[in-house]
Amino acid sequence: MNIAFYPFWAARTLLSLIQVVSITTMTYLVYKQTGFIPGTLLFLCLYAGSFAAAKFAFPFLMKRAALSRLIIGIPLIKTLLLIGIALSLPHLTLHMVLVFAGAVALSAASHWESLFLEELRPKLVEREDLVKANSLLSFSKYTVSAIGLVMTGITIQYLGPIQSLWAAACLSLAALAMILTVHHLIHSYSSYSIKQGTSRPFHKIKKRRA
Repeated sequence: MNIAFYPFWAARTLLSLIQVVSITTMTYLVYKQTGFIPGTLLFLCLYAGSFAAAKFAFPFLMKRAALSRLIIGIPLIKTLLLIGIALSLPHLTLHMVLVFAGAVALSAASHWESLFLEELRPKLVEREDLVKANSLLSFSKYTVSAIGLVMTGITIQYLGPIQSLWAAACLSLAALAMILTVHHLIHSYSSYSIKQGTSRPFHKIKKRRA
């Protein structure tokens, strides 16, 4: 596997962790404010529904904008959403409709980010490395999800939900940095390919240079 796979792997892993931290924290907030289990279940249904809507809208989004712009723009929007929610949380909890709206927007942005990263995978992984890459991604996803759930509970218990959301925002900034690294590496090798008069996948260009 080429060098760009590793920041891609880090970005995917961080995205899984961010999703666990954000949904756990916001579910806690909804239940704490309402004390109503059906209301909390409604919140989770809306969160899951926004995932499905984001998947449905993804092909239309791909047709209207270049992947290179979306792969940076969507993670940036998600990061700004997390920062905005963390900053305004004391006021948001007074208006639960805004909490629901923020969660729906965050869910859609997170799912789009995941789908955009999936679009990059064929450019980064050779066919013979595909099984290994999928195993690494799957293992890291479920590992950090389990650890993240526990750590989020501890953070909320001892530091509060605001600090938990700030942690998610910091993780989102780190994921954005990894995505920018992947984008830079792909762009660099694409420029090299054009200069050489070739049009090869990123991993094959790397082999040729080696």
